[in-house]
Amino acid sequence: MKTIAVVTATRAEYGLLRRTIEALREEPSFDVRLIVTGTHLSPAFGETWKQIQKDGLKIDEKIDYLSEDRSPAGIAREAARCAQLFADAFEAMQPQLLLVLGDRYELLPICSTALIMGIPIAHIAGGEHTEGAIDDAVRNAVTMMATVHFPNSEEAAREVIRLRGSDQNVFEVGEPGAEHILKAVHPSREELAARLGLDPSKPWVMATLHPETRESEDYNLNMAQSMLDALRTLQGHEIVLSKANADFCGEKMNKLYEAARGVHLFSSLGQEVFLGMMKEAALMVGNSSSGVIEAPLFGTPVINIGHRQTGRKMSRCVISCEASLPAIQKAIGSVKGRFQPDILPGTGHTSELIVKHLKEYFHEQ
Repeated sequence: MKTIAVVTATRAEYGLLRRTIEALREEPSFDVRLIVTGTHLSPAFGETWKQIQKDGLKIDEKIDYLSEDRSPAGIAREAARCAQLFADAFEAMQPQLLLVLGDRYELLPICSTALIMGIPIAHIAGGEHTEGAIDDAVRNAVTMMATVHFPNSEEAAREVIRLRGSDQNVFEVGEPGAEHILKAVHPSREELAARLGLDPSKPWVMATLHPETRESEDYNLNMAQSMLDALRTLQGHEIVLSKANADFCGEKMNKLYEAARGVHLFSSLGQEVFLGMMKEAALMVGNSSSGVIEAPLFGTPVINIGHRQTGRKMSRCVISCEASLPAIQKAIGSVKGRFQPDILPGTGHTSELIVKHLKEYFHEQ
């Protein structure tokens, strides 16, 4: 039996990983150890580790490295603490493989620790491209450290092969978030209205805006205020706003959100409610990757603000705009209604493909 350590650090990435974790645990030749860390453990971000337990997934290890200092230097010191704690966990766990997803900064200390300790890494969602954050650098660094690669598209697979100089252990598996959306049973509009305190007769707008990590504090705060001002002009709408992530300036953006009137603010909606809201919303506004990747699967129109997602392939459901009030208002005004769901052929089999390729990888060792 092969021990596989799987790491989840944020609410968003857990939603993408959930089906894969479940599928891996159903495979009798794998002993899957789930490590929960990052903002999952933070009261400020809704202690989303509780949702993981509610979903029926056993948590094998909790690693809390977050600090209150959200300055760049504070986050760098936090990364050092993260590496130390994961070294202790890996030493005790002795995994034969580490499975991670995406491009969050905590993957640098986690994956570099695994690399130094001789633990092979499998990376989901490498080969993508985003310009408005440090994510590109993190993602590509993880690609270079990883042994097995699960890009979500043919284009991303080509980029991984270009970076690595080899197509060995590079397997296109589709978009992991799409599988969960297509297979999940989503709460009804009435259920969502009751849980979130919304008027079901009014149109709903979802908003999620995170910092652009390559930009200044002033830029990010102005962007957040511009979005709030634009949302305020939507008369007769219910606005559901999710808090920003733990990146630099996220805490200050959240203070703006907390002071905003006329919005329903949540630290975390939870994956099922979030997807249900996305399905029922008349509009999604912000710069979350969920607006670019998952929302089009429902046909929900999306206003993509700023440059955080620049470089990703955009669906026809997505309208991109600059991070200014006039630009956001103009983009919102251009929305004519919902779209037909934008679902690529072959979507919905990510977890079974990952299990298949990992079984083959271990068989060849």
